[in-house]
Amino acid sequence: MRKILLLICVFGLFACDGKNDSDLIVRRCGDYSVEIDFTDNGEKMNAVINGDGLSLARSVSASGAKYDGVLNDTNVTLWGRGEDWLLILDDDMVIECDAVAK
Repeated sequence: MRKILLLICVFGLFACDGKNDSDLIVRRCGDYSVEIDFTDNGEKMNAVINGDGLSLARSVSASGAKYDGVLNDTNVTLWGRGEDWLLILDDDMVIECDAVAK
């Protein structure tokens, strides 16, 4: 009986890991493939850009949500409002992002 309860608990932990593929935002920003996932409190964003991962911190924005980080010596900003997202590289290269079907 203990073994069965242990197995149920282990499978329950894997099933409830808090991550869900539907939480992942996938965008195509010019030549860049961008996958976005947020931490629980929304203060940090994890992103994968063309296979390279980085963590971005939430920063002040007049509207929408803005996150800043650095990837391979390049300043990266992801700014979004609703379904609209922009990828900004080194503060001057602004690229509009389009939704990608998952």
